[in-house]
Amino acid sequence: MSRRTARECFEELAAEHLTRPDAGRRSMFGRDCLMANGRNVAFFHDDHLALRLRPDLAARLLASGEASTPLMGTRAMRNWVAVPPTGVERWRELLDDAVAAATED
Repeated sequence: MSRRTARECFEELAAEHLTRPDAGRRSMFGRDCLMANGRNVAFFHDDHLALRLRPDLAARLLASGEASTPLMGTRAMRNWVAVPPTGVERWRELLDDAVAAATED
């Protein structure tokens, strides 16, 4: 990530996200969460962006090593991935994927 912190990048994405129709922001498990279409789609987790993605995309990211599975306590979050701070552009692309997945149903 550039000279900005991971949190600053998250805040940039959050501000962009909140301009979308049916977007929201709330606390989930004590973490700052972004919502789309009434569903949780992303949250800031230990300097990573955790996202709820389609199962096929989540599996690809995990298999490639680009992401890990976030844990809530000792429980792995199914269909969620945690992406390290590799660049705001990549986070933006994945957030778009998460929003699209939330609005497909």
